[in-house]
This record gives sequence, C-alpha cells and structure tokens, in this order.
Amino acid sequence: MKNMNLHPLLLGLLLTLCGLISFPSWALNVTASVNKTKVSKDEVIQLRVVADEKLDGNKVSFDALSGDFYTGRANFSSSVNILNGSRTDSSVWTIAIAPQRIGKIVIPSFDVNGVKTAPITLSVTIDEQTPTTDDMIEVRTQIGKQQLFPKESTLLDVRIIVKVDPRLLQNPELVQPIANGVSLDAIGEPKQYQAVLDGVDVLIIDQQYRVTAKDAGDFTLQAPTLSGGVLYGNNRSGSTKILTLNPKAPTLAITVHPIPENYQGIWLPTSKLSMTQSWQRADGSLVSSNDTEMATGDALTRTITLTAMGLTANQLPNLSIKNPDAFRVYPEKPTFTENSDGSVTMTTKQVLIAKQAGNYELPKIIVNWWNTTTNLADQSTSPGLTVSVQQSDEAPISFAPPDVAPPAEVVKDAGLWPYLSGILALLWLFSTFMWYRASKHAPRSNVETLQTGDSHLPIKQRLIQAIKDNQAIEAQSVFHMWIKSNQGLSASTVAQIQAQLTEMSRLSLTGELERNESSSWDSSHVIGLIESARLTKEGHELPPL
Repeated sequence: MKNMNLHPLLLGLLLTLCGLISFPSWALNVTASVNKTKVSKDEVIQLRVVADEKLDGNKVSFDALSGDFYTGRANFSSSVNILNGSRTDSSVWTIAIAPQRIGKIVIPSFDVNGVKTAPITLSVTIDEQTPTTDDMIEVRTQIGKQQLFPKESTLLDVRIIVKVDPRLLQNPELVQPIANGVSLDAIGEPKQYQAVLDGVDVLIIDQQYRVTAKDAGDFTLQAPTLSGGVLYGNNRSGSTKILTLNPKAPTLAITVHPIPENYQGIWLPTSKLSMTQSWQRADGSLVSSNDTEMATGDALTRTITLTAMGLTANQLPNLSIKNPDAFRVYPEKPTFTENSDGSVTMTTKQVLIAKQAGNYELPKIIVNWWNTTTNLADQSTSPGLTVSVQQSDEAPISFAPPDVAPPAEVVKDAGLWPYLSGILALLWLFSTFMWYRASKHAPRSNVETLQTGDSHLPIKQRLIQAIKDNQAIEAQSVFHMWIKSNQGLSASTVAQIQAQLTEMSRLSLTGELERNESSSWDSSHVIGLIESARLTKEGHELPPL
C-alpha cells in the first residue's frame, strides 16, 4: 500500500522538476554586441542585436544612438533552422556606427519585445593620423566692398575646395551664409568642376551672392561651407571611419553707414553711375550736334542708357521727362541688363512726333545720386536738344467724328488701359497719315536700301529684322520708309500690315511681347504679308531680295 501511495507523489515531483528545467527554453533571449570596444573617434564598428525568435524588423529602434554616434542604415534579417527535428529561430539587426567624441561612451540597452539588452561601454581615443576637417575642406571668400550704405549692394564670391574623392562624401550639403543687417541672394546655381590644386585633384564649388545692406550698423557675415561626412579608410590599421565635416566658415566684417542727414531726393547709393544718350532720325541717321531740324509729322527717337554699380533693377529711377506739348511722345518699356561686374544697365526709349511748327528745347535729364566712393552727393546729366520744326507742305488728314457717340461707360480704377488705348489710337492716326503722305508725294523708287553708318541695309530686310527682334518702335519707323519708297502697294496689304504693327506696339507697351504671352499676334504672319507684298498694276512688281 505504501508503494501505491508514493507513486503519485513521485510522479508529480518529476513533472514539476521537468517544468522548472524546461521553462527557460521558452523565454525570449536577446543580446547586443560589437566587434570591438576600444576604438578611435569616427571609426566605424558593427553593432548587432540578436533575438532567438522570429520577430518583425520594427521591434528595435536605434534612435538613442544619434546623439553620440554617426549611424548608417540598419539591416534586418530573420531565419529558421531545423536540424535533427530541432527548430531554431533567430532575428538579427545590424547597424554601422562611429563615435563622434572621445572618452567613455555607452551604447544604451535596447528593448526587444519587452526584453532589454545589456549596455555596452566603448573606450574612444584620438587617432593622430586621422585627417581633420581643415585637411579635407577649404573655404575661400572674396567680397567687393565691406563699407556699404543702406540699399547699396556688392558681390560675394565663395569657393569651396573639397580635397578628398567626391565619391567618399556622405550626405554633403551646402550650408548657406548667415548675416544680420544685410540680405543675401544667391546668383544662379552653384558651379561644380574638377581641378588640380597644388598637384592634388580636388572638387571646386563656386557660388556668387549679392549682398545688399538694409540697416546701418556693424555686422558679421558668415560665409557658406559644406557639411556632411567623409568615408575614410586607414590602410595601416585596416579600419574604416566616417569623418564628420565641421568646417569653420570664414567671417567677414561689414559696416553699413547711415544715410546722410543733409541728403535730399531719391536715395541712390552707388560707387559709379553713368548715363549716355543718342538721338536718331526716322531715316536711321544720328544727330551729332546740339540742334537739329525736322518737319511736322517726322519722328525722332531718344535712347537713354543708364548704368549703375551695386544697385538692382528695382532700385533704378523711373526717368520722368517733361517734353514740349508740340510733340506726341511714345515711350517704350525700359529694359534691364545685369552685367558680370555687378552693375545693372537700364535702357529707355522715347519716340517724339512733331505736330506743331516752331523752335523747341527738348529737356535735359538730371539724375541725383550718392557717390559712395567720395561720400558726397553727385549727379549725372544728359543734355537736351534744340529742335527747329518746320511746317510740312502736306495737308494734315482730318478724321470726322461719328455722328452719334456711344454712351460713356464709367470705369472705376481703369488702370493703364485707357492710356494704352489713347496711345494706340494716336499711333494708328500717325501711321495712316504717314502712309497717305508717302503714297501722294514721295517719288517712286525701286531702290530699297538705307545707309546706316558704313553699311547699306535693304529696307525690307531691316523691317523684318526689327519685327523678329521685337523692336516695335523701330518697326513702325522703317515701315513708313518702306511704303514711301515703294509706291503702288495695295492699300489692303498696307492696312493689314499696319494693323499687325499696331498690335505689336500695344503688346510692347504692356510687356506681353517680350514675355511672349499673347496669342493675338504672330510675327510670322506679318512677315509673310511683307514678303508677299506686291505693287498694284499702276506700279511695278518689287524686285526679289
């Protein structure tokens, strides 16, 4: 009976012992390890985290390493092995890390599905043979001037020299310059190219900036530089490092002087401002003296060119010219050109049509500006012109108004369109008058050349070229000369061409012509009309060009 009673007790004890012995094999085991614990700064080592279960790759986060280590991209793999009927699962995370400072650095523990790994302590030292950032990156700067006035600008040229193989760069990024009291605008895109410097192959990055002063005071400008990392291999030790680029960007001292209290007028600070002009008659010849003669109905083109150093197009003044009432004035939209030396050029044209006989003084132009070289107020002047206008023997064409005028429409804030409409109406009247005058009185001629300087250009060719170059005023002027030298042109053809040139003038005034934003006008159409124009049977056919 005793043996019968002990057997169940022994059986329970054995089951309990078996459960205690086999329980650890059911728990998750996680370990973290590195291939070495004594490393130098920036040296790359491998960190592995291993679990003995098949898990998802997102079970481990390495974000805690970003403060002390340069980290690569983590790799994850899982596997299942069955050997002699025994199954083994594993999950492995591998990541390349490089310490960014010296001393004792602890790799923290990682939580994997509720189980934490043991922390790992690294001993980080300096490798004296490791190149520094200064050995790999050099930044050179050159600025036009460091003494500025408000709204004055200068150019900053920056050259970054990379003295390592560009393929070893890790996440390179151009760090933009920093400054207070001035604005910095990059001019174009950075230029990159290979070169040889002191016998070494290098990568050069060039970038130019426009520095514009805003407030008076003393400021420091920090030049741009290059950030990122460099993959570096030590042939002696066989180790690989990721060197962090921490270049110290050069700094420049900039002083912005206040606007002088006694200065009056529009503030225009520049070290150099020049202004030139030319006067051109309708036949293309230039006025070389201080006076000239013309007849009513004739045209005179005034071209003014203003170039200023250290200013932008938005800062150049709008030239307001008060011409005598005896002239109709057709202004052309100013054009701007940015020059390589940091200056900007503005070109303005006006066409003046004499409508009344007499002697007149076309005004001179005065531009006041502050000379930043002499620190004195200065001015540039373009002289005026004395014009003697003779009454033309042609009877002016009168246009009778319609019997019933349409009701007036009240427009609030009509903007620029009423002025443009008036200009276009006057231009149409003038063009019609010029065609009528040419068709009635000009001698017939089949000579289509115009002398300009030392060259002889066919008038038709000059007209077509002016249209192709979007020169609306030039096209109108040459068109009148063309019809004047070719009597007997079809009136309908002349009217069609004039309508096209009038539309061209409207688009030029609104700026749509140079932006090519209009679908209502096509230069090829009017050029085709000019090319196919023929004389009527009263005249003779034009000779081919």
